[in-house]
Amino acid sequence: MSFIDVILIFLALLASEAHGKVIRSHDHQHQFRSEFSLSSESFESSNLSYPHLSSSKYGRHLLLVSLLEELHQPFWFPRSDGALKLFLPPSLAPADQPPPPPSSQVLSEVETADGKIVSRDKVVSMMNVIDDFKILPGEKFSRFKHYHMEVVKRFVNMLTSQVSFDSLFSILVMLKEFIPIDMFVDAVYSLIQRRKDVGFIVPSAVSVQPEDYFPGELLESSFDNANSSHRVRRQTIPWAKGRQVDVNLNDRRFKTMPDSEPESKLWYFRENPNVNANHYHWHQVLSNDEVSQYDNSHSSKLDRRGEMFYFMHRQLLCRENLERLSVGLKIVEPYGPDQWYEKVYPGYDSKLGFGSVKKYAARPDGAEMFHSDARKLKVYEDLIRADVKWGYLVVKEGYVKLEYVGGVDRGISALGDVIESYVRSKYGDLHNSGHSIISDLHKGKGDGVMGTPNVAVRDPIFGRFHKYIDDLFLEYKNLFGPYTDQDLGFPGVQSFSVTVKSDRASQPNYLYTHMNRDASVQLSSLDLGMAGSSSVLIHYTSLDHAPFTYNIKVHSTWSSRGIIRIFLMPSKIPSSSHADITQLAVELDRFHVKLAQGQNTITRKSQDSSFLAKKRSSLYELQKMLRRGVITQDQFNWGGCGWPTEMLLPRGQEGGMEFDLFAVVSPLLKDDNAHQADWNTHNTGTWSWCGVRTDQGGMPDSRPMG
Repeated sequence: MSFIDVILIFLALLASEAHGKVIRSHDHQHQFRSEFSLSSESFESSNLSYPHLSSSKYGRHLLLVSLLEELHQPFWFPRSDGALKLFLPPSLAPADQPPPPPSSQVLSEVETADGKIVSRDKVVSMMNVIDDFKILPGEKFSRFKHYHMEVVKRFVNMLTSQVSFDSLFSILVMLKEFIPIDMFVDAVYSLIQRRKDVGFIVPSAVSVQPEDYFPGELLESSFDNANSSHRVRRQTIPWAKGRQVDVNLNDRRFKTMPDSEPESKLWYFRENPNVNANHYHWHQVLSNDEVSQYDNSHSSKLDRRGEMFYFMHRQLLCRENLERLSVGLKIVEPYGPDQWYEKVYPGYDSKLGFGSVKKYAARPDGAEMFHSDARKLKVYEDLIRADVKWGYLVVKEGYVKLEYVGGVDRGISALGDVIESYVRSKYGDLHNSGHSIISDLHKGKGDGVMGTPNVAVRDPIFGRFHKYIDDLFLEYKNLFGPYTDQDLGFPGVQSFSVTVKSDRASQPNYLYTHMNRDASVQLSSLDLGMAGSSSVLIHYTSLDHAPFTYNIKVHSTWSSRGIIRIFLMPSKIPSSSHADITQLAVELDRFHVKLAQGQNTITRKSQDSSFLAKKRSSLYELQKMLRRGVITQDQFNWGGCGWPTEMLLPRGQEGGMEFDLFAVVSPLLKDDNAHQADWNTHNTGTWSWCGVRTDQGGMPDSRPMG
């Protein structure tokens, strides 16, 4: 292990330096960026046929992602710069579908395995069996509600069971009429994850549903909602073609809390569009199910999923704590059983939606939880605590022993599964029910932002609730005591040191952050302009940093392989009963290394971190790349999950804030998948943050996360 002091300086005008300590890291990581040729397929023809699109993997992917555009318009509304005009065949079309124009794409009939044509009434009957239409288009969908997720999974299973992509796509287009928009979006994402005949890449969530990430005043429009059981059609804003819009999220018009409220200082973190979109995307990726080994679909079960839930949310807590210290606030205090009967301050109004129509309900100052809800959550907690103390969890009618053996935590993933309630169990629904209950503290119409992962991070109570959840994990972890020298040692490694150097300055161990006022997202028309028009570019303010490089030196007695982990934590640990070092240590990077005998010098760029999302394409950009055939296989097969690159470092302070950079190098364990893992793929991916599918070998490293 190695520690160094790093200074993190926030540049108030352009960039900002931060003071801190650097952690030691070991091993050189080669960058395996395989060069793939661009797609040879192009869909730029002005008379693009549906059979041409559906016969190609790239075309099928374009069809799926195009459904994420113009979500509030009928499915036949022009999309993808007007290149796509989708129409259902007569056997499936609704009564109000207009006649297809000559340049449209008329979709295929739905067929059974024996070639029979399925009628619209029959498809509606199939949908009715799945949901019985309990969830209507006007209802608020949430991934934190079990029934909602069960319905999505049943719809996706029904769609993937169709005899062809053509039948699947026609039913999916028809499905859009009958379910909430958020549920439809979730189904499209789930299908992209499951299908083997399309790619993995998805557009940034910010560009798909900007109303979840930018103030309603910016996206102001009016609704024509005469019949809530039918499509919601929205009038578009008559903006100029290709308009650029500058948004200061800290502008007084968009502020969600007054300056007098201390929690308002964290607006740049909690309300960052990409932070919230990452949280949604992570839950979407991690919440799907295993499929049979004989199934045509990808397994969407992530290896060590429950542990990934624990780890990712702990890292969110660590990051919030470091941001709080950067702006002079105390670290997060829990919102748990001792606080559930107290009034909640501050209130929160996200101001998200369109104009005067709020998508999420505001919570006033002093809101209280219903005592019956507090008692329900406490029952769930007591069931979990009792069996953790016993040393076994009951999962899927079997017993999981909670133990730490041979460097591997055998119980943490099962504990994460039952706390998040990925699996139904006797332990109830602590995490998801907690989110839903908190989203209803206002005791009025609609749900607050805590009711959906798209926007939950915005609310100050998110960090407090997850501090409570993480404290449960912490109590479990503490049962095994601190890590030993055997856990942390690396036989044969005689010395290990690290420094960091910012691209901004020559002095080592000084890192710089700043507010980037030119962060942007490119949107398709998305009700911000006329259909088929150029995109709208929205500029906003985001925390950012100057890239930096780790320089690592390690001397090894013999050749070996290992994993390097790099952490950042405050040099001065706050004096608080809520302070635990594990809730203050942000993991910056984790990567595989090959050590040669003797001295090894390793350099690694900060932006290559296995936690960070590489460039996310907007919906507009992704459709354009697919139409023009200018997307590489690397891009096509990357899902887009990952922590925002620009948010890698905490803010720091203008005068410099001191941190410890702490690096650990560990040998591979005997049974690690890392011995056979495809590091050409992992080294350019985000396996540390978003996991690895079980059908792609699973997590390469089996050591505990966090």
